[in-house]
Amino acid sequence: MGMMERMRSLSPILIGSVIVTFLILMVLGDVDLPQIFNFGGGVRPTTVVGVVEGEKLLYKDFEERVRKAAEQQRKQMQQQGIEQDVDENLIREQVWNQYVNEVLMRKEAERAGVFVTAGEIADALLVDPPDYLKQAFTDSAGVFHRDRYIQLVTNPDSYADLLPDDPSIDKEAEVAKWKRNLVDIENTLLLQRMQQKLQSVAGWSAATFSPAYLERRYIAENAYVAMDYVFLDAMKVSLPPNAVTADEIRAYYESHKQYYKTRPMRKIKYINFPIVPSATDSARTRKLIDQISAELAAETDPAKRDSIFSHYFATLGGRTQKVSKMTDLDPAKQAFIGGLQVRQVAGPVTLNNKTYFFRLDYRGPSTDTTVRASHILIGFGNNKDSARKVAEQVLARVRGGEDFAKVAQEVSEDKGSASRGGDLDYFGRGRMVKPFEDAAFSAAVGSIVGPVESQFGYHIIKVTDKKTEAIEYSEIEIGYTVSPQTKKALLREAYSVAQQLENGENIDTLAKRLGKRAIESVWFESSQPFLSSMEVTQFAFAHKVGEVSRPFELRFYGYTIVQVSGIREKGIKPLEDVEDQIRDRLLARKRVESLKSRAEQIARQLQQAGTLDAIRTIDTTLRVMSAARVTEQGQLPTGVDVALAVQAFSQPVGKISPALRGEAGYYVILVREKHEADPKGRDAGIEAIARRKRQEALQNAFFTWLSNLRQNADIEDYRAEIFSR
Repeated sequence: MGMMERMRSLSPILIGSVIVTFLILMVLGDVDLPQIFNFGGGVRPTTVVGVVEGEKLLYKDFEERVRKAAEQQRKQMQQQGIEQDVDENLIREQVWNQYVNEVLMRKEAERAGVFVTAGEIADALLVDPPDYLKQAFTDSAGVFHRDRYIQLVTNPDSYADLLPDDPSIDKEAEVAKWKRNLVDIENTLLLQRMQQKLQSVAGWSAATFSPAYLERRYIAENAYVAMDYVFLDAMKVSLPPNAVTADEIRAYYESHKQYYKTRPMRKIKYINFPIVPSATDSARTRKLIDQISAELAAETDPAKRDSIFSHYFATLGGRTQKVSKMTDLDPAKQAFIGGLQVRQVAGPVTLNNKTYFFRLDYRGPSTDTTVRASHILIGFGNNKDSARKVAEQVLARVRGGEDFAKVAQEVSEDKGSASRGGDLDYFGRGRMVKPFEDAAFSAAVGSIVGPVESQFGYHIIKVTDKKTEAIEYSEIEIGYTVSPQTKKALLREAYSVAQQLENGENIDTLAKRLGKRAIESVWFESSQPFLSSMEVTQFAFAHKVGEVSRPFELRFYGYTIVQVSGIREKGIKPLEDVEDQIRDRLLARKRVESLKSRAEQIARQLQQAGTLDAIRTIDTTLRVMSAARVTEQGQLPTGVDVALAVQAFSQPVGKISPALRGEAGYYVILVREKHEADPKGRDAGIEAIARRKRQEALQNAFFTWLSNLRQNADIEDYRAEIFSR
């Protein structure tokens, strides 16, 4: 993709009214429900989507943010070859959260006297531009063209001069788009810089560590022992179900209540109406497939089969694909297209529950051969002759058998490609400087050529692949789709269920009568999108137990009727919620405890034998394990056990230990060596730990602060009402 192309790509009342309307619909019959209820439409631009600390977010502004985010995500998915549409409900949630955070950060920055100056934004934009901006001005050789970048950032009107003289291109509109992009970029940089400053304010105290703590961390991470050990694994111990009593669970709960705090939570019951093709829909699709198949089968003349394919291709909206070689095709499709002659038709072919008809349109030489190459760049520096000698030495190394990618990472001055072992991916003519292009296109695949001189320095080039073939094919894809009539029928049924629940029907009884199942959720918090939908979560937190929703149309679930089944306010989780968790914890402890006497006996026997290897004759189910480096962080071949690691440092070298209790079981160990933390690396090590810990503290403190800020902020969210229309 060229530089220019990359730049251009840069409420109860409502429910009541719904049920009343539903009664009318029962009389009207097969009408367009979405149109009557105006789902997602008819919202005025000035409608308020939400209010955060007094600041209103209008519908038009919110939807513009959603549109931009969705557009960006679609581009990313296309680049990654993902054939799937974006989830706009999820994007709306992301955009809403981003907006709330923006407002809260800006308000707190004002209160704290934290400001981001225009000079700081200019520095971030011009002196040290972000990578995503530099990328559009970087050529395939990894060279960032700063002069062009500075020109377009400081004088955006000059963008028009770079656009081709093509009548189809509206230069004024493209310049306006570039200016809007710059404004968005500046706002993003401002928010990033503001967040960095707020992180410092929120985390300065949390990021202060005493010298004694840092010293202790350095020792804990760098002092180690080498040891052999015998491990009695508690997970292999089987205990009866009544090993932990109800009294023990309650006693533990009462003494540890402070660890079981909870935020407000909700529980719902729901019935799904999957939006799937009806028998009529399937029969219609099958009839279409059979019709095309029959028409093709009735003709033996290739030209007439081609004509039939062309007719349905145009009628059903087929698509034409182009690949560089047959092996680039999906293997499943390759099996059917690979053996076709040009203009020959194949099908029906069933792949992934869809039916295809294929036609090979072209197979032959490509008019746009592409090459994939890697390079090592040696810049001229102050002495061009010296640089050439270095390049020749590097050429000799890679031709002599050294790994090209490793050498590129080591010596190449093109740091962008060096991190990828020199790989430049595929490129066509006109993408690289002329000397580089000529050398790459004339070299055979697998060959290494150079030194090739360009204005950037000397290049050592390895050609890794060439694509000289082109294949074009057309396909008609027919899937079993849901007709509008089927969707209307499902929606009518969903509204009927909602009405019956509103009239007092029991959701479990009603679901059973319909041959469906009422599913009850787990407890969830207000920040969790239940069934991947914040609309469902918002409904649950805005309504009382027993209240019923209108049908939500949810991706992957279909039409869903929700009834609030439980409300839990902020406080301590009840015992019933944590009973299984406590039982598991106590069972784990008892498993370890049950090993004590056996471990002590084994330890005495091993001490008498004077070697851990005697375990072979004592217990054939156990064996000796070795660990060459065990720090207090407790990483062992059998898993992490900090409790055992700490005890290992207190054991004498060369002597078999008594039975040592760890977190995962019991151990008998023999410490072979002890190594103190290297005093020579102490200062640098402590400084590295301090930097790491400061960054962790700043990050954690900021997001904890922001989470608490959101919990206590004055936020009004009307999305559930607006987008359910």
